Amino acid sequence: MRTLTGVDGCRGGWLAVVESGGCLVGRVAPDWGSLMNRMSAGALVGVDIPIGVPASGSRQCDLEARRRLGQPRGSSVFPAPVRGCLREGTHPQLSALHRTIDGRGLTVQAYHILPKIRQVERYIAADPKRHRSIFEIHPEASFALWNGGKPMQHNKTKSAGRAERERLIDAEWPGQRERLWASVRGRGCGRDDLKDAFAALWTIGRIAVQQAVRMPVVREHDGRGMMLQAGQCVAGAATLLFIFYAGRWIVTGRVRPLWPLQPKSSGGENCVPIP
Repeated sequence: MRTLTGVDGCRGGWLAVVESGGCLVGRVAPDWGSLMNRMSAGALVGVDIPIGVPASGSRQCDLEARRRLGQPRGSSVFPAPVRGCLREGTHPQLSALHRTIDGRGLTVQAYHILPKIRQVERYIAADPKRHRSIFEIHPEASFALWNGGKPMQHNKTKSAGRAERERLIDAEWPGQRERLWASVRGRGCGRDDLKDAFAALWTIGRIAVQQAVRMPVVREHDGRGMMLQAGQCVAGAATLLFIFYAGRWIVTGRVRPLWPLQPKSSGGENCVPIP
């Protein structure tokens, strides 16, 4: 029985919702390595972070997600930074560099997630097999398909937006959202982070049963004709050559329960059987 995990970045690092052995638990970790060290072997992970960034230009997965979401939800899919800007620096410095490389500045949103992009890339680069179990997702695209193909009508920070997302989560995992919130509250995360982690968990559940839809359908390649494959890497002499598949995994269909759920201990965590 594979462990399924949905992850979203937060002020305290990373917030994860983990479904394993019939139990659901919330975890907060300061960095990606710490979070992954607590995962069981073979766990599938969906995370809201760019996995694979271009040398220049926009990723087709971002363009396709924005197109499918339309406005206003499409604006939540902001452009991924170019690879030359995954370094340390101030926002003005890296925005100027981004403009030099790509002709456009670096958004504030993209700047603030640069450390998290670097964490995930380094983790995947350390072991080429890790690309098989870590998938990029986008919460708003997931919520839209979860909602029968209809994007959320309201911003997630508004009361109406909170309600429409919570309705989907609570129908899938009755009573679990508030229980998990009580377990992670005050640890550098917000309710919105938890809802996005639930969206990632819903998505990875569909990937687990091969009910996923990739964006874009046509795979992206680099200038040499190499398929951009998320997470695979080849070590060079003093550098790492990253080969990325930049397609997002977004899902359709509702297939719960994925398996018969039985109560099981979760290593001392507050594990409550899923109804």
